[in-house]
Amino acid sequence: MEIELKQIWTLGSQLGSGGFGRVFEAESKNGYVKAAIKLIPKAPGSDRELLFEDLSGVRNIVPIIESGEFENQWVLVMPLAEKSLRDYLREKGKLPVSEAVSILSDIATALSDIQVKVVHRDLKPENILLLNGQWCISDFGISRYAEASTAVDTHKYSWTGAYNAPERWQHHRATSASDMYSMGVIAFELITGERPFPGIDPRQEHLTQKPPQLTDCPPLLTALVAQCLLKAPQARPLAKDFISRLGPILRPSSGGASLLQSANLAQSHEQASEMAQRSAVEDEKRGGERL
Repeated sequence: MEIELKQIWTLGSQLGSGGFGRVFEAESKNGYVKAAIKLIPKAPGSDRELLFEDLSGVRNIVPIIESGEFENQWVLVMPLAEKSLRDYLREKGKLPVSEAVSILSDIATALSDIQVKVVHRDLKPENILLLNGQWCISDFGISRYAEASTAVDTHKYSWTGAYNAPERWQHHRATSASDMYSMGVIAFELITGERPFPGIDPRQEHLTQKPPQLTDCPPLLTALVAQCLLKAPQARPLAKDFISRLGPILRPSSGGASLLQSANLAQSHEQASEMAQRSAVEDEKRGGERL
């Protein structure tokens, strides 16, 4: 199948699929450029201009080569990445702390750059791609489009419960703090090979349960991940603060610093318990309204 935009693209094998659509390997008609093309079904209530957010100059994102329409679908053309973080986790399982910190730094750099421009809304390993030696976030345009639409049908394209913040389960608008919660889930998964909640009842888990504490991990990183997973959005770190706190994690600490780290970790643990209890009470008062 061929799709004509500024260039004519010939679609090859399907690379993946999900709520947002299907991704295909593609090649320009002259054969000089290989790319990944994402086809996204048009949803009722969507606005054409909101699909493609201008994120030029933002670090560690997968850029859009060109975009357009084909039949009843939006088309995004992106560089062909080496692999997704999901693929990498399937290969490696849990990662050494040093490697996890490096990956988290790449992701947080992108989130820090876009914090005042756009909320991703669907941050997960499938949307984090290895491109030119950096872990980059993809699907920004699609996320912006889904956030801006008010039609009920569009929200089914933007929901990945395992990585979504408590406020998303309560129908509240996503913010940059929601992305930082997703970051906490990803961090936990990189370090342990598992997500913090088993997914038996995702809504209740994210709203009311305290995530398990990381073990065999530097205290600073344990406290940072715990803070990202706090129920209250305002209690989570900003992306720029997340980056600054990653720096000292792998450096040896003095005795005084170790005591301070332990105190911060205990405080984060206590704060998580209090917020989980408060969230459970509030959810019970609301009658456990479901999506």
